[in-house]
Amino acid sequence: MAKTLAELCIPREWVFDPNVRDTVHDIDELDQLDPERFFAENYVTEGMRQLLSEAFKRLEGRTENASGIFLLSQSMGGGKTHNLLALGLLAKYPKWREPVMGSFYRPGPLGSVRVVAFSGRKTNTPYGIWGEIAERLNRREVLRDFYSPLRAPGVENWVELLRGDPVLLLLDELPPYFQAARAIQVGQTTLDHLTTVALANLLVAVASGKLPNVCVVLTDLRAQAYEAGSTAISEALRNLELEANRTATRIDPVRLNTAELYAILRQRLFKALPADAEISEVADAYAQALEQARVLDLTAFSPQAVRSEILSSYPFHPGIRDLFARFRENPGFQQTRALIRIMRIVVAQLWSAGAAHYKFLIRADDVDLSRSDMISEIRQINAALENAIAHDIVDERGGAVAQQIDAELGGSSARDAATLIFLSSLSLAVNPVLGLDRSEIFGYLAEPGRDLTQVREALDRLQQRAWYLHPTAAGKLLFKNVENLNAKLESYASGLRDERELELRDRICEMFAPKVGNCYQVVEPLPALDQIQLSPERVTLIVFRPLPTALDEVRRWWENQQYKNRVLFLTGTPSGYERVIERAAYLRAIRQILQEFKQQNLPETDPQFIEARKIAEREESAFYLACRETFQILYYPHRTGLVQVELDPRYVANRYEGEQQIVEALKAVGKFREDTGPDSVGFRQLLESRLWPEGQKEVLWSEIKRRAATDAGWVLHHPRALDHLKDALVQRDIWRDIGGGYIQRGPFPKPKTSVQVQRLFRDHNTGEANLRIQPLHGDTIYYSFDGPPTTQSAKLEGNQLTTRALRIWFLAVDSRGEHETGEPVCWTNDLEVKYRFYQQGEQRMCELRAIPEGEIRYTLDGSSPERSGIRYEGPFPVLSNTRTILAQAVADGLRSPVLQIDVPIDPIGPTVDPRKPALWRRRHKLDDTGDTYRFLESIERHGARLRGITAIVAREQRWLQLSADPQTEFTASQVREMLEALRQYIPSGLVTLDAEQVWTETGQQLLDLVADLRTELRSEEVQQ
Repeated sequence: MAKTLAELCIPREWVFDPNVRDTVHDIDELDQLDPERFFAENYVTEGMRQLLSEAFKRLEGRTENASGIFLLSQSMGGGKTHNLLALGLLAKYPKWREPVMGSFYRPGPLGSVRVVAFSGRKTNTPYGIWGEIAERLNRREVLRDFYSPLRAPGVENWVELLRGDPVLLLLDELPPYFQAARAIQVGQTTLDHLTTVALANLLVAVASGKLPNVCVVLTDLRAQAYEAGSTAISEALRNLELEANRTATRIDPVRLNTAELYAILRQRLFKALPADAEISEVADAYAQALEQARVLDLTAFSPQAVRSEILSSYPFHPGIRDLFARFRENPGFQQTRALIRIMRIVVAQLWSAGAAHYKFLIRADDVDLSRSDMISEIRQINAALENAIAHDIVDERGGAVAQQIDAELGGSSARDAATLIFLSSLSLAVNPVLGLDRSEIFGYLAEPGRDLTQVREALDRLQQRAWYLHPTAAGKLLFKNVENLNAKLESYASGLRDERELELRDRICEMFAPKVGNCYQVVEPLPALDQIQLSPERVTLIVFRPLPTALDEVRRWWENQQYKNRVLFLTGTPSGYERVIERAAYLRAIRQILQEFKQQNLPETDPQFIEARKIAEREESAFYLACRETFQILYYPHRTGLVQVELDPRYVANRYEGEQQIVEALKAVGKFREDTGPDSVGFRQLLESRLWPEGQKEVLWSEIKRRAATDAGWVLHHPRALDHLKDALVQRDIWRDIGGGYIQRGPFPKPKTSVQVQRLFRDHNTGEANLRIQPLHGDTIYYSFDGPPTTQSAKLEGNQLTTRALRIWFLAVDSRGEHETGEPVCWTNDLEVKYRFYQQGEQRMCELRAIPEGEIRYTLDGSSPERSGIRYEGPFPVLSNTRTILAQAVADGLRSPVLQIDVPIDPIGPTVDPRKPALWRRRHKLDDTGDTYRFLESIERHGARLRGITAIVAREQRWLQLSADPQTEFTASQVREMLEALRQYIPSGLVTLDAEQVWTETGQQLLDLVADLRTELRSEEVQQ
């Protein structure tokens, strides 16, 4: 005999904790998570397996083909953040890799990985996402040129930032970040566009092959809830998603249409489950109950099919997945996350109330719609059916239709059936599957010991008495929130006394929206004046209630404002205001009804929908007519005070262009001016006479703008008109920007000569820079390496110079004598420190180099190299207890940034027997002639031999190649002879060499060769 839930299953303790609200952590909590608890409640889905396997292949350097970029693509709450957390924890804590991944992936010896997790909810990023990543990597200085002003790093900048040890970047929920970034102006663009470029360059850098151990994981880039806010935001996200799609591997974290859903719920909610044999007994009992239902011709469900599904879904009824799949695509529904929350409430209720002692499976009808926490979840799915719940299914007084029927019949059949139908009615998708037919209802409710004839009677009564239950042409039953439209409209309108001004505010914002924004930029509908803050940069249109004392209050408020010329006031007649408020209530009511119809996917050809549209048109006309008769008076700032002008409101087809009406009225009285360009008649002269302080040649530009905002007699114009005029006049040299925010009026003397130095390229290995030097207001350039040059110094020939010098001074001279010689310009090279580790015997050595030159000081204990540094004399051994090396170069008064070198914690190389022959299985690829011959000298010096060689001599379109199999050995001398033979046919050709293996007669020779080549042996690459 089948056992009950209480006999077979033990829920986790947290399920019963009422303080537990969320079931999924945020990515920002990565560092606070307990890996043991996390993985105890974690089920590794197929998507997570793919992500973990591919990501660690990348981080461990096992593959060169993968792009290293993964895009987790699923709707809200679909497990994306959970997958990021799992990957991040495994990257940070190596000891958990084998327990979690051992069944499908064998982790390598990779230690703890640097993990940078960024959530798009963190919208306050002064230095952009790139600055946040650089800060987390403790390499902020690498991108220092991109912080102020903010600029998007290029591909090479990302490569420079991320090169080195393995790095895992986790980027979650970017749409909110783009929403906030859209509002941040950066020069001529906005931060969301810069972020799109920066992240696209990051993806290109990671996919380029230059960062073989860097992995980036992004969650879905679709804007979802943010798409309605701004077309530009959606466009930015789509552009980034297109870039990601070109390089990323797309992974679905959870396959919601498979048994993975049940596996996640089991792992998350239960700490103990029964053996397969006991589950089979439950499945057999359900199959028998369904067979009896088929005999009664109540359902078409297949008993064996349901039995098979129960084996994979236990302790959950397979109908849960089918019903929840109907509304999982609803806007805002969090799919896996929300289902965990709902099932947690159900499980806690079943066990706490004792129902688990007589139930065999957790079913969809166990969703208790009388619980406030469950209703809160339902609202997030579809909040339109609460009336159906209260009247037809359950209310706190037991008076709902289904409760009354169950009281009459005994049991819970009506409430169970109504709950199933309700869950099937929640979808807001396009062309949704709504409702259940009777066969489906009986199939879902069939269980051991249940009398389905009672369910049939309960359904009959429910269909006869429920207010919101509707049959369809296909014979399905579903809930709608539909009443008689006229009654519903009156009911809604009478209940909207507190919301009618909200509707009026919305409509005022719509009617007077600053679509062009050249006259005013902000609309404040019916505000409290003490809450208004005027801005010197924007003009605010205040629409105030036409109460008897309102105008006096507005005048007193305006007289106390600093920015008197940054506000307009619109009002009307008191007699018409009440009618506007009344029509606003009716308009809001019919709009709510129409919105409900749309949420229920009611066809527009439905008679109810057609009637509602007619009522909406009628109410729109009545509302706009009331507004036209009411809001007709505009007050604008004038040197004499607030001056009134009458509007002539016009609307066509329920469209009212309020902004244009206000612009036309202000133009008619000379308060608004459109011709503000540098060629407009009199605008520059008007500015210089009205806003420029009398008798001053120089003025703070902010003072000009302040006067324009505070002088009530100044005209209104486009918010950027003054800046545009300034930029145009500065460009024409009529005005000059002299720095510090000051602007100077002409006429001006001719400028002195100067020099513009542009670095075209810099070799980061040598410090050699290629400079382009342009004289400004001159035609001859002198330069010096020792200090400021004179006309006796060396003259620059051409306009380019290649140098490794740390400083160069340039002086521009106008040989025609028209411009006075200005001050010399000093160009400074970058000073930096490079390092590399290599193996010398069993000792790890560190080699430092100053680029392009300089003295290096370093420390091994984390102290400052400047104060406590040791002078670098040559490569030095790295002791086993050394974790960090800090190094800094000094030359000619310059100091490089302090270089932080993290010493690898893994032991150096494999153990090599110095007496036995050794085969080094590492590919050596030499890409130029010098490197090739220096490599052969090292091979010869240590008596080594090469196997699997490929030698190429090439020049322009000509090339010769020599290849050998991996079993044939060559001495360095033999390889040189072959190369010289090839070079006879292509003199001066580029010589490259590729060797698969190196053989030495003894292990000691191999160790000496490794030290000579300044490298380290890696595990499993030496064979003896």
